[in-house]
Amino acid sequence: MAAAPEGTGSRLAQPTLPNLPPLEAEVLALLPAADDAPRCSMHAAAIGTDPGGTAISADAVALVETPLPWPKPVFASGLLEGFTPMMDLHAGLTRVLAVVPPHERSPHDRVPVALHWRAGAGTQSAYFDADGRDGLRQLFAHLGDQSPADPVPNGAAFASVGYAENERAVLICTQGSHDVCCGSEGTRLAADFEAVLRAYRDADVNEPYAGAPTAGGRVAVHRVSHTGGHRFAPTAMTLPDGRMWASIEAGEIATILDQTADASAMAPRCRGWWGAPTGPAQVAERAVFAEVGWPLEHMAREVRFRSAGSGWDVEVVAAEAERAWKVSVEAGRTVPTIACRALGGLPAKPATEFTVTDIWETST
Repeated sequence: MAAAPEGTGSRLAQPTLPNLPPLEAEVLALLPAADDAPRCSMHAAAIGTDPGGTAISADAVALVETPLPWPKPVFASGLLEGFTPMMDLHAGLTRVLAVVPPHERSPHDRVPVALHWRAGAGTQSAYFDADGRDGLRQLFAHLGDQSPADPVPNGAAFASVGYAENERAVLICTQGSHDVCCGSEGTRLAADFEAVLRAYRDADVNEPYAGAPTAGGRVAVHRVSHTGGHRFAPTAMTLPDGRMWASIEAGEIATILDQTADASAMAPRCRGWWGAPTGPAQVAERAVFAEVGWPLEHMAREVRFRSAGSGWDVEVVAAEAERAWKVSVEAGRTVPTIACRALGGLPAKPATEFTVTDIWETST
């Protein structure tokens, strides 16, 4: 782990605020200097914060095109007012995210919605158009009770416009109203990756070449609302693998989508897989990914965990592939999650890192 940055000898006392636990001495030692006000992402990198265990845990994600500007939270007003970040739909527990409409799309009352959900070892996707706010609410009421593949009722204020399997997409958090790091670093990442895609598409080649970015085909790039973990900006979620990534760059996204990256080298930057509960379970699944590599993404799997003494025992079971792993996880450092651009990083909250102490493959 990285040491605390230099210049941390003179510090402000942690203020007493409601709902904020006091920080222990070892956490206070990791705060910025009292006269420093760094961005939270810069400080997290400086103290070597492990992003593991901080990914979205859900069965599906729903992407709703929502014009800017977005309030904080994005559900406070406008098109998504009354919605919640997590909704229980027929496809399972679903994370709802706003998406910046594409530049080429002119203003209209139609609200495009994409629903991506886990299906076996991959994903399925359904696409809808809703007629304004009322149509959007009708759509989500329908998806609460019905499969995304079920027929649309007659007279509904929404329409089904297509289905797909294993769609390749990148969800990049760019909500500056929530955190300046996501607003600046996320927006830069989205622009950089879109430039990578344009350069590849504009190249005068007839066939994808070895090492080509996203040689596997079309990729959708979405600038989305808050996904958590802004201290790890720029952050992104890739589909169909369903992994979230910290401090990621455009060229690295291409190798993730093409599954040509060194999995063991990329694993420390993985926040977690959406099919595992947050915390120690995601860290354990990440350890299996580091060991097995990209073939793991082609195995339908479950992640189970239970407390064991001072830590957790985690099982990653790919029953159809007849493979399984057991992983022992312990609590690691407690690190501060600082207030972005605030003197001394205060007020700050404590966050726990998790450490894998053992991993072995077992029979299913």
